[in-house]
Amino acid sequence: MDSVLDTIDPIKYEIFMHRLWAVGEEGRIALQRVSASPIVVQGGECMQSFYDPAGRMILACSGHLRFAAATSDAIKKIVEWFGTDPGFNDGDQIFNNDPYVAGSHTYDQMVIKPIFYDGRLIAWTASSSHTADTGGVMRGAATEIFHEGLRILGLKIVEAGQFRNDVCRTLVEQCRDPYYVELDLRSRIAGNNVSAQRFLELVDKFGVEFVELASQKVIDDAERMARAKLKSLPDGTWRSRMFASGMRKPEPYQIICEMTKSGDSLEFDFTGTSPQLNDDQNSTLPSSLAHVTIALTNALFWDVPWSDGKMVPVKVNIPEGTLLNCKFPAACGGAPRVGQILVSAVSECLSKMLYAGGRFEDINAGWQGLWYEGGPGYFYGGHTRQGIPVAQGLYDIHGGGFGASPLRDGVDSGGHANIPSGGISDVEWIELQYPFLYLTRNHNPNGCGYGAFRGGDGTHRVYMAYGTQDLSVDFRPYAGIPNGGFGLFGGFPAGSGGFRAVFRTDPEDVKSRMSKGQYPTSPSQIMDENWGEAIERTDSGPHAKVPEWGLITDFTQGGGGFGDPIERSLDRLQQDLDAGIYNRWAAEKFFAAVVDENNKIDPEATAAMRQARREARISGKLSSEVADTSNDSVVILKPHAELEIVDNQGKALWRCRQCKHEMGPANQNYKSFALSVVEPLDAVAEFPLPSGDKFIGEYVYYFCPNCGAQLQVDVYCPQLGGDRQWWDIKIQLP
Repeated sequence: MDSVLDTIDPIKYEIFMHRLWAVGEEGRIALQRVSASPIVVQGGECMQSFYDPAGRMILACSGHLRFAAATSDAIKKIVEWFGTDPGFNDGDQIFNNDPYVAGSHTYDQMVIKPIFYDGRLIAWTASSSHTADTGGVMRGAATEIFHEGLRILGLKIVEAGQFRNDVCRTLVEQCRDPYYVELDLRSRIAGNNVSAQRFLELVDKFGVEFVELASQKVIDDAERMARAKLKSLPDGTWRSRMFASGMRKPEPYQIICEMTKSGDSLEFDFTGTSPQLNDDQNSTLPSSLAHVTIALTNALFWDVPWSDGKMVPVKVNIPEGTLLNCKFPAACGGAPRVGQILVSAVSECLSKMLYAGGRFEDINAGWQGLWYEGGPGYFYGGHTRQGIPVAQGLYDIHGGGFGASPLRDGVDSGGHANIPSGGISDVEWIELQYPFLYLTRNHNPNGCGYGAFRGGDGTHRVYMAYGTQDLSVDFRPYAGIPNGGFGLFGGFPAGSGGFRAVFRTDPEDVKSRMSKGQYPTSPSQIMDENWGEAIERTDSGPHAKVPEWGLITDFTQGGGGFGDPIERSLDRLQQDLDAGIYNRWAAEKFFAAVVDENNKIDPEATAAMRQARREARISGKLSSEVADTSNDSVVILKPHAELEIVDNQGKALWRCRQCKHEMGPANQNYKSFALSVVEPLDAVAEFPLPSGDKFIGEYVYYFCPNCGAQLQVDVYCPQLGGDRQWWDIKIQLP
């Protein structure tokens, strides 16, 4: 087969590849034009992709990467279960949304279409999108999959080219808004119709034999390119630990990722991840595997064809019964959030491996950094002022901040790690489809990770319930621990600004103030000017009632920082202050900058403060801890922005790259030779938690014992225990 594939005309093959991508994009655009979901039409949560007869993905087009990876599983299972009875024929289309088969939760819905040529199955195309209404309990209330509404293993919605109204009505009438759900269902069929027709046009143009061989070559090329990239990177083991919390209680959980790279293969082990929870914050095995694929596509294999071939060199071990491989019938409505934590854990390991390999342009700190969880979420129940059921989710999270790189700051409100073509809804559209009035949507002050290069800033918003008597929002207990983000080499995983709350207000007072042109644009203003009182907890289970004229404040994820914040240039920091990215409090606390009452940095005073900060970091060290700082050692590898591995008379040692202080053997954890300081998160937070509870996490800082350079900022949760001194980099030296 390899020799046959090598004979394919390379120019013809490249034309085919680009045409196939364009065909998939045309199908995806058709889906978005028919869909009724704001998350699809504007948010971009959809995907069109192609598969070979065995269900291996040939090519996925830009959309939600989770869908593309998961659909391979769905096709293989549907063929296994239903390939003989009832079988598949030309013109069929099959509906599936079982997260234990494929996808993340019942809201991830796909329609799969076999493509026949001269009576022979030659490929599949599939369209996937997110439908917020499945007829189950409101988001966050489920404890079993049976609570989460419509769940279909495989059902023909189109048979031999005939749309089945009986199946359609049976599906959509189980939901609160059948018209909306039916449009979403028909949109996937439309996407498949376009893609299948255009695929057959490629067959007519190039010939069926060429198309089949070229499709096989896409998969084989992806594997070859993935292995070549892995082989070019250093061998070693990298480890990440991420924290988040459950839905019903402020119960922290952890995701442990150990990544080992050897030669041209990569292995992930998630042993140590917390057990599955008794709420919907769980992920099925297909969902977790799809999220591993997302992380690899984003950070490592972005320039490899998006096919299943790129995953052949990758092995993944996820113990059953953990929240990344939950046992049936566990609820999993929150699986995408769990998956985002998983993506971050994998991405941290990949970023550190790529840094060791010198691929600086490919590296980002975390894209999912939230300062804490809890309070109002994104999913709404109730009706608009016209009596129409609300469209459920608000997806400003699609405009979060990107992580910093070794070369530049992260992008502000740049997008979402899982959706290359994602977007956030226009405020006017939101106000048309939801019972809301937006008072502000802007960048979140102190919402991005501090560093020499800062993370991209996410957004915050203040909006008001208007024209509704039954509005509710999912409401999670406050859990004060950063989650889903990571900083690199001294940068912080997230900013520590932002306030998420539902405020009860006096309607007459709000009307009176607004009639005078007054309205709040920040949580501080709401509290300082007594616009309302934050709901600390909810007595209505996992949902909180939002009274008309009530206010909601929220913030989205920000990017992690890169490098020691006190190394940030004063020009860049002044620009941050002028733009409102950081305020005076953050500039002084994290960047050791002296800022006057006019919000201007004093350079001389700042230089003195930064020197004092370095001295304070090392003030407790003993003189015996300072080793030889000669420059005679030979650099072997640079796996860390602030540290390098050197050969000193046959011994491999960690050495500070700034002051050349040699710290200890390179086969041991560099943190065991560094100075460390533990700081409770309450001391770092700009605002207390709205519930009045204490933060449950802490920051652990590591410094060079000789010059005080900040080497790493780790999040630790004493409640979960485990090693506080987390060993994250284990390089295999020749």
